[in-house]
This record gives sequence, C-alpha cells and structure tokens, in this order.
Amino acid sequence: MGKKTLEFPIKHVDGNLVFGKDGTVTAYFHVSGFNYDFLDHFDKFIPFNQQTAFLFNNISDLHFISEPFPTNVEEIIDSTLEDMEHRKYVLKGNGKSYMEMVRKSLLERKKMSESTESNDFIGVQLDHDKRKIKDSNVGKNLISNAKEFIKGLNSQINRAAGLHANDILESEIVMWHEQAETMRNNLQTAFSCPVRPITTAETVYLVEKEFSVIPSNADVFMRRDFQSGKQVEGMDEEGRSERAIRPKEKAFLDLQMTNIEEVSPTTLKFSKLVDDDIEEIYTKYLVVSNMNSENYFPSFEWLYNMKSTLSFPVSASVRAYHQDNAHITKRLSNKRLEYQDQRDELRKGGGGQDLNLDMSEAGTIQAESYFAKTGQPAYSLSIVFKITAKEKKELNKRAEKLRNELTKYGVKVENPFGEQLSLMQERILGGHQVNNDYKIDSDIGIIAGMMFGATTNIGDNRGFYIGSTDKNRKPVFIQPDLAAKAFDGLGNIEDSISQLFAGKTGKGKSFAMNLITYLSVLSGSQALIIDPKGDRKGWSQLPQIPSKFISKWTLGESDMDAGCLDPFRTTTDAEEGKTIALDICSYLAGVGIQDTEYAVLGEMIQQVGNTADPCIGQVIEKLNVKFNNRPEDMTNRRYEAIEKLHNTFSTLKNNNLSNLLFGEVGQDYRSLNVEVPLQILMVQNLDLPNQSTKVIRPSHQISEAILISITSFTKQYMLNSDRSIHKVILQDEASSIDNSPIGRELMDFIVRKGRYYNTTLIKGSQNATDHGNDVANMGMKFSFGLSTNEEATRMLEYLNLPTTQGNVQKLKELPRGKCLFQDIYGRTAIITIDPVFKELFDAFDSSTSSEEEKERERSRQVISRGETATNESSEDLSNKEEALQGV
Repeated sequence: MGKKTLEFPIKHVDGNLVFGKDGTVTAYFHVSGFNYDFLDHFDKFIPFNQQTAFLFNNISDLHFISEPFPTNVEEIIDSTLEDMEHRKYVLKGNGKSYMEMVRKSLLERKKMSESTESNDFIGVQLDHDKRKIKDSNVGKNLISNAKEFIKGLNSQINRAAGLHANDILESEIVMWHEQAETMRNNLQTAFSCPVRPITTAETVYLVEKEFSVIPSNADVFMRRDFQSGKQVEGMDEEGRSERAIRPKEKAFLDLQMTNIEEVSPTTLKFSKLVDDDIEEIYTKYLVVSNMNSENYFPSFEWLYNMKSTLSFPVSASVRAYHQDNAHITKRLSNKRLEYQDQRDELRKGGGGQDLNLDMSEAGTIQAESYFAKTGQPAYSLSIVFKITAKEKKELNKRAEKLRNELTKYGVKVENPFGEQLSLMQERILGGHQVNNDYKIDSDIGIIAGMMFGATTNIGDNRGFYIGSTDKNRKPVFIQPDLAAKAFDGLGNIEDSISQLFAGKTGKGKSFAMNLITYLSVLSGSQALIIDPKGDRKGWSQLPQIPSKFISKWTLGESDMDAGCLDPFRTTTDAEEGKTIALDICSYLAGVGIQDTEYAVLGEMIQQVGNTADPCIGQVIEKLNVKFNNRPEDMTNRRYEAIEKLHNTFSTLKNNNLSNLLFGEVGQDYRSLNVEVPLQILMVQNLDLPNQSTKVIRPSHQISEAILISITSFTKQYMLNSDRSIHKVILQDEASSIDNSPIGRELMDFIVRKGRYYNTTLIKGSQNATDHGNDVANMGMKFSFGLSTNEEATRMLEYLNLPTTQGNVQKLKELPRGKCLFQDIYGRTAIITIDPVFKELFDAFDSSTSSEEEKERERSRQVISRGETATNESSEDLSNKEEALQGV
C-alpha cells in the first residue's frame, strides 16, 4: 500500500530522561522483577497491595513497558569467548572448542522454539503541568495556565542572549534527575525489587529496537557514545553565564533507518539493509478495546501470564494517564446526567424501557459511588501490543493466539484498520496516545492486578550454559565470579560468589556441582575438588580436558602421603597451625577447655609450634617422653592427664588414616600441585559418620579431623594462588566439616573472603539444615529434591520464599535433574540441569546402572505404556511419550 513515515516524538535523551517534543519529561527505569510463582493465595496480595498503594499516591502519568529480549545464545557465547580470549590458560583452545559445540547444539534446539526473556521498564512523566488529563478544577487550571505563560516569558532560556527557545538548561536537567531519583525510591517500594535508572545507551536501544527487522534484534546495538544535543552557553541580563543543551534532531535519524511499508491496513512490513542483505519482518500492532471493569484478584494477572505462557515474543506498552478523584467523579456524574437526558428524550418519543441504557446507568452510578467512597484516583489506559514474524501466515497465527489467551482474562484485543503507524508512535519512549478511540478508564486495582514486574527470568545471561527453565525452556547461563565484579548497573543483590547446593542422594546435586566446576575450568578457572566419597575416581580424563591437566590425589594410597594433612603443614602460618592442631587434638582426645588434658595439649603444641619442623608427631613424642619419664614435681592429676592423652594417641596411631594426620619430623611429604587446572583430592578408606550413626568410633573421629585439615588445606590454596585467576573449591559432604566448630570457622572464612580472593566455594550437602549460618553469605543457591518437610521449610526460609504446603511439596517432589535455583539477583525458578552432551552425562553420572540396563528399562517402560494405552487417544499417548523423553 506504500511507504510510511513516522512522526518521531523525542527531542532529547539524557541518561534515563526522555524530553518529548510535546514538552513532557519522562524518566525511565528498569524493574529487575520479583518472584511470583511461589507465592500462595494470600501472599500474592503483598505485591498487589504495594502497587495499589503506589498508584493511589501517584500523581504522574505512567508508561509500563514489558519488552521481550530474545535469549541470544550466539551473542552470549560470543561474549564468553571474547572473555576467554583475554585470559591466559592452558585449556583455552579446548574451552573455545567446547563453547562452539554448545553454540551449534543450542542453535539447533532454537529452531524448534523461540525463547525470550521479558524485561520490564516503567516511565514516569515528571512534569505534572504536562499531564494529558488536567485536574478537574477549572479555576485552578486557568490560574495554572496563566502562571505557565508568565513563567515562559520570564524563563532563563528566553532571558539569556544566545540561547534558543528549544534549548534545555543544564540546571533543569539536574533538577529532573533529582526528581527522578526520588521517584526511583518510590518505585523500589512499590515493586519490592531493585529499580535502577536506565542509561542513555539503554534508552536509545529501546527506541531503536522498535525499528528492528531481526527477531533476535541483532541489527540493534548499544550506542555507548550517543549524544542528542550539544552544549551551548548564553548570558542573562545580569551578565551571568547560562549553560544549556541544544537538541540535535538529526541525531535520531540513524535509529530510524528502517523502511516501513503498510502491506495491509492491519500489517506493516519493516525492511532494512543489514550486512549487505535486505532483512524483512512483518509486524502487527494490536490494541485493547475493552476489559472487565471488575478485578477478581488473584486470577487477573493477564500481563504476567501472557509473558510466561505464550511461546513467541510479545511486546506490551501500557500508558496510564492519571485522573484525580475529583476529575473521575465529575466525569461519572456528567455521564449519569447524560443517561438521564437520553431517558427523557426516549420518554418524549414514546419509547419504552431501554435495558442497555438501564445497565449502563447502573454501572455508572456504582462506579461514581465507588470512587466517591474510596477517594482513589483513576487512570485512563491505552494498551498496545507488538508482535512480529518472518512470514505473514505465522504473524496472523500469533495474533490469534494472543487474542485467545487474553480473552481468558476478559481482555478484548483488536487489530484496528489504518492505525498501525499511530500505535507504533505511541509505543516509542516519550510518545503519547494518538488515537483516543481505544482508551479504558480503570481503577488502581485493575493496573496492579496485571502483575507488572513479576518475572520468571533467571541467570546472568553471560558465562556458560547450565540448563533451561521449566517454564518456556529458556536457556540459563551463569558466570560464577560475576557478583565480585561490581559492574555498574548489574543489579545484583548478592555479592558473594560462593554457591550452596542441597539435595538428597540421587537427585542430581553432585552432577550439577561437577558440571559447574568443569565448565568453570574450561572457561579459565582453576578448581580443587574435595571428594570424601571417591565419586570421581573415574576422572582420568574428561571430554575436552586431557589427563595431563587433571591431578587425582587419593590420600593414603602412597607412602609419600604420610603427614601431608598435618595441620601444621596445611595452614597458612604457624599461629593458625597451632590453633587448628589444638582443636583437632582436643577433638580426637575428647577433651574440652575445662579439662587438664586440654591445658597439657596447649602447652605442648605451643612448644612444638615454635620449632623448625612442627608436626603432631612431635606433640605425641613429647607426651611419650613425659609419660615414661615423670618429673618428681608433677602432680598426680597432671600425670593422669598425660597418661590419658598418651593412651588415646597411641590407639589412634594404629588407624591407617592417622598417618595422614600425624606428621613426623624430617618427613618428605607430598604437597598440592597448583599448576594443574583441575585437582581432585580423595581420601582412601574415609569413614564418615552419618545422621543414623549412634556410636562415634575412632575411625569416625579421625575421618572428620582429616576433613577439617583438608579444609585448612583449601584455605591455603585460596590464599596462596594468583588472585587474578578465578578459583573454584568444590566441597562435597560439607556437613561433616560443619559439625566441628573449627571446620565451620574455616568454611566460613572461605565463604566470606572468597569474593576478595576470587574464589568460589561450591558447598554441597544432603540437607538444607547442614548449611547453618553460611546461607547469609552465599550467592547462588541450588536446591534439589529434599527428604522431609523440615528440610524443605528451612530451604524456603533460606531462599526467602513463603513457607506454603505447595512450595514444600514442590521441593520434596523435584525429579532427578531439576532444582530450585536462586540467582544473584534474588530471582527464583525451577530449572533442569543440562550437560548438552551424552559424554558429559556419562562422565558425571554417579548411578550404578550400566548403559545396557538403562536401555532395557526404557524398553520395559515403553511396553508397559503400550499395554495400558488401549483406551487412550493417540494424541494423549504422544504427549506422554514426549513428556517422558523430556524427563
């Protein structure tokens, strides 16, 4: 039908401030989002009431934007590859090769579905004099208009020589930014999540995105150096300098380099030259023409459900024009009088009763009474959706799906004839409603009920791929060290780079910890795995990590291991060695600070600690000397204490594991090789107690003492390694260490100091209660299936989620491979851990079944389903088969 031009609404952009050609000044903010899926019926009223309170007190026109950003797998992996290129590490080539394989695999999957993340933004029109709907008091408006006229004549712009009427004073810009910051605080309270002003580059990106012709928006990039005005200077009547910004209209032309063709009254075709090829995309703008005036919350979250239900991206713009209470009640009163006039005319003409007129009048009376009673303002809404597709047929299908989805919530959507450009213009930041035929008067409950700000987004959208969300199968990427980077505008609420894992045996906890550690190593990190169960014995080599880059050290396997875990040798300095040696020895001897034995140990450890080659063997030797050569002045109590300690350690030395813990003077012992990227530390014949252990044996005590010493070993690894290199310490079965005060103290030190030393502690345990006070200092948290209500309840407390029966059951019933994941932004979602490749799955799988056994079991399940499906439709059977394959 021909090319079309658009009336561009923006005059100038400064950070998050958009100065419109109509004189408006709108501040735009990014709303990071809050959890909603895990709230129960009553808890859902918390965000609802917070938003209604904000809307009640607000006096500004608002612009709600829900913008889909395709999960650009290629861009994320390209960014990760770029980061890897800047690092120096031996596995760089292997890591890049792996990332390319992941890229290829994920792009193949992407052809099957189009995954996006919705980002929410809100614009607040700061200049109340420029509101679309003025206050209802006519006299007040006349005075205001007169003041505005006088203000214009006396403004600094008009009084300063050298400045134009279109210029914007820098002092005004500063004032608007200050006002915007005050509004940001109000928005954070309203949405209970981080809200930040967007940058100039982000503002311009959102504007240019409206003209994009590629579904992934690859033709739009961040314009970091964008400027839409130049600084000018003028002189006022008193000779003082006035600085201002002079807008450059041509600065926005590059954003609009898209040819717009109206191929039908309801469809536009965008085309643009991208990398020497002409790219095209079909676009429809749809508008809400009607919606239910009654809000049955919580079941009206149409915006949130639309984002999380539809399988294709939908962009939504909701302009909410404020009407004060006096204005809306006056309008309703006038409307009621109109109905009365219509009834009088009907009576004069001899007509009968009009039911439609009666119903409309009754609704108006009810609304007038409601607003008069509550005193709340109203909002005039204009709701516009944008959908795109490469083919017209697909575009029409998507439009129909959108209509059908929103019909469930009483929202009627239309694709109006000949209004595509005006609707597009309305959606642009700084724009306004052009066609007033599609406006909906709403109370604050209708707006709050759409649940703007509720999100299912999760992860960092950078780093490496670990899985996908349960909803919409969105790819999840994480960068373990990101929280320590302190990047501007990141929006994280957690600064720790340590990670918490909980879940009962067989649910995939160790698998996920292994995968994240493995991917970190391929991305340039170094890793130390503490494996008390020996689950990683088969890791002679891994895909993309040859055996020469893996150091497996099974403690106790060689004579060279003797004494390597002596606390004097695993600590960073002599004083810490004395402290940990005393804690371990007193623990093994079963004595406390109030006992004479404790004092004896303290004295001897202090003496030994000051020697050239301190070790526990020296301490034991000193005990033997004192026991066999009792001084004449020694009291009986002290000698009895020495005798008890002598007997205890003589017995403990008979345990094979004690050789690791009790070093000897002059011993040639093995130490950790920090040059190898992946190191696995296992202990032969470790005998750890579990929850059901009622009697603690000496082997249990030594095993736990060894884990404490290993933890001290990991602390040394963290402190002595290159701080510029990210390190990962995977501590499996951490509960055994947390059971000891000194072990818990060491673990807490690694968690708290890990951010400074660029070290991520991946702390795994079967129970949520095992993690104790560490939770407050953890960044990412992963909860796999838990055993009891108590454990599930505790985990929900850790994640700051409501303790509801439904949430408890979710945590207990999570199938193998699925977990509840909370990222560094405080967002929570159920995700499926995905190694992508079978080779990785086989390498990390700790189940005992062989491949043949698994294949036989799959065959049995297929046969079993076939026998029970005789009364089922083929479609039902196909759906079940698909679900089983997904699991």
